[in-house]
Amino acid sequence: MCNRRTSLSILISVLLTTVEAQIQTAEECPAGAAQCDAVPELLSWAAAHGAQCDRLQTDNTLAIRGLRATTDIPGGSVIVSLPRSLALSVSPSQSCPILHLIPEDVWSSSIKNFQLALLFLAESKKGRDSAWYPYIQTLPQHVDSLVHWSDTELHELQYGATEPEQQFLQEAKQQLDDIRELYWKLESSGLVTELNSTLEDVVWASDIVRSRAFAISTPEGWLSPKSIGIAAFMANVVLRIPVFSQWQATKRIISIARSVTFMCIGAILFGTQHVGNMDLALLPVIDSINHNSSSLGHLQPGGGGTTVEAVIGPDGAQAFQEVTAAYATASNEVLLQHYGFVDMDNAHDEYTANILSFIEENVIDQPNEEQLQDVYASPVLKSSLSQAKLTSQGWSTETVTALRFLLASEEESRAAKSLLPLRWVTQVVKYRQLPTPGYVFKEAQSHATETRVDQVLSSMCRDISKSKPTSLGDDETALAQLQQTNSATYRRKLALQFRIGYKSLLNKCILQHNISS
Repeated sequence: MCNRRTSLSILISVLLTTVEAQIQTAEECPAGAAQCDAVPELLSWAAAHGAQCDRLQTDNTLAIRGLRATTDIPGGSVIVSLPRSLALSVSPSQSCPILHLIPEDVWSSSIKNFQLALLFLAESKKGRDSAWYPYIQTLPQHVDSLVHWSDTELHELQYGATEPEQQFLQEAKQQLDDIRELYWKLESSGLVTELNSTLEDVVWASDIVRSRAFAISTPEGWLSPKSIGIAAFMANVVLRIPVFSQWQATKRIISIARSVTFMCIGAILFGTQHVGNMDLALLPVIDSINHNSSSLGHLQPGGGGTTVEAVIGPDGAQAFQEVTAAYATASNEVLLQHYGFVDMDNAHDEYTANILSFIEENVIDQPNEEQLQDVYASPVLKSSLSQAKLTSQGWSTETVTALRFLLASEEESRAAKSLLPLRWVTQVVKYRQLPTPGYVFKEAQSHATETRVDQVLSSMCRDISKSKPTSLGDDETALAQLQQTNSATYRRKLALQFRIGYKSLLNKCILQHNISS
């Protein structure tokens, strides 16, 4: 289970939201009075422990979360600076910090989401004795994610006609099975026997982590590229002083130090910190910011790694506007599965389809066998077609490129394979990456090939749309009626919003590629 909030950045900006918009995109159902009253105490507690958030205040008219600006905030400003000591976190390869409650073998065999959930649950069981008690008091007692939906309610999503849809539903059901397995391993642990933690407690803690945790940069130690590089650079400078330059080994040490310096610079400039190598943390105050997919901004380390800073987007904020955040580039699948809500205006929504499977099962005029084998032999081409992403902007460049490669005529295929080295170099320079076997097909091909591409994409989207019990128009009408009568359950409304989202993407695909079909 990958925590889909595990991105290097949280995007932050502002907008003036209405009550209706909050109902549509609220991360959880509206909070109880006790939780809302605890939020101002959270800000006071955080400030007393070194957090800087004095330009924000709570707004109890919003959902369970909600912060707004108290004054005008310029774009690019730090709106929350949180000491890392206030972040409840786990690090990669960290040994169990509560061995008296959780066996090391259970801890080490668990994913980071579960490790943080167990650590958080242990803290919550302390009650007022927990250092994070003011924060824990603000958290919801229930997060209505897909883990809690029945089979009947999941059926309302009208998902399951394709392999990626089935995989999505299986992942939703598997989450609860994984939590049950974890609890079974903990039955004789102190967390259960001493603190009386139940399966429902572990499910709740997992829900909190799944819906609120962030991936943040691990504090740099003495063995980080930056620290080693600085030390090597200083050695290179110091050893050039006359008093040291006379040493016999000075020249050799300077040469080594210079090489190490350049290697560290390269590691800093070109290195990538993957989510799996980052800390997973619950961040008080920062996670009280509501979601909006169009927000811009980011998280960054501050104070030499001693703080986590939330930076507002370039538009800044006016006084009394709500400060919002986009949970990375999360699709509605991710938002519904992990956070329990759908964003009707989600700029990052996407639909996953297996184009390769559709071609093999439905296209009469099958591709050339050699080209099909080439696709299966290339992980990039294969994944671009078997896990193709459809967004509001259409299919990704990688997917269209792979599809052209697969459907190209034999003449186009032979021409691509016989490219002169000069053109190969030109393509590398143009696209700034090592080319895949089908890199030439980034450019439009013959009319016949482009027509076949359009036919496959429009036919697939049309077939998927026809497999649904209701149309896009039916769902839009049903949602409008439910909102007028207020007779819908929360999950029924979410199901309709979710269906409208992915059916809108399919409909755009049909219209975009229908000219040649």
